[in-house]
Amino acid sequence: MKKNIVYADLHTHSTASDGTMTPTELIKKAKEVGLAVIGITDHDTISGLEEAYKIGNKENVIVVPGIEISCGWEDRSTSVHVLGLFIDSKCKSLVDMLEEQRVSRFHRAFKILDLLEKEGIDVEELREEFKATPEKVLGRPHIARYLVRKGVVSEMQQAFEKYLLNGRPAYVPKQKVDPEYGIKLIHEAGGLAVLAHPGLISEFDEVWKRLEKLDWDGLEVYYSEHSNSTVKKFQTLADSKNLLATGGSDYHGENGKHVGRLGTAGLSKEQFEKIVEKVAKKEIVD
Repeated sequence: MKKNIVYADLHTHSTASDGTMTPTELIKKAKEVGLAVIGITDHDTISGLEEAYKIGNKENVIVVPGIEISCGWEDRSTSVHVLGLFIDSKCKSLVDMLEEQRVSRFHRAFKILDLLEKEGIDVEELREEFKATPEKVLGRPHIARYLVRKGVVSEMQQAFEKYLLNGRPAYVPKQKVDPEYGIKLIHEAGGLAVLAHPGLISEFDEVWKRLEKLDWDGLEVYYSEHSNSTVKKFQTLADSKNLLATGGSDYHGENGKHVGRLGTAGLSKEQFEKIVEKVAKKEIVD
């Protein structure tokens, strides 16, 4: 068994969104690497949580119900991802918004396929796969993996750089959710609203001017792509704003993003218990 360096990895993705492992496979992998706690934070969907709960109980791994809401502003290309931790997955306002996002992502995916066809790429197989799973929350990684599988590109990053990024021939923008609204929905669902991987936000200092007065509960300080200096920077910022420091790997499976990083970024038992205490107090106050 691989020795794990963290107690709780609070940022992972399953096949419910753009991960490559089912919730069951993900929980079993978490146990294998020695995690006691895993946060399931799929992009704009909570559909994997029920399965995760069941296998988590069976495997004695604590599952933190979560979500990663893709947010941003119409006047700025920079995206802001808002993590919701300890959410009530039955909250109506959250469920309604996510259904709207699912439909939007579904239509966007087909627009991307249309543009790829104009580039001479055969996407009929993927088109049929998407039609067969209308409940799935689709994203560009699904399309990038297909392009790799078909030999159009050699790796996923190349798919983005050649076709899927802003300014490339198959780019289609996502429907924007304002960060303030994303935070509001997470709070309505009883969860903690956390700014995901701040170290990956381009022009962070400028973006933070628009974010710092929002009702955040925490920052994702410990992240698999954060250097030691980046961790220190955001720990200092979290302390100065009296925000919780959360952490996770952003693991997408062994055939996805951050291969081999499950359990390599996250929280100690003491840090996790501090967050649980915050959740308990929040429920009492609310």
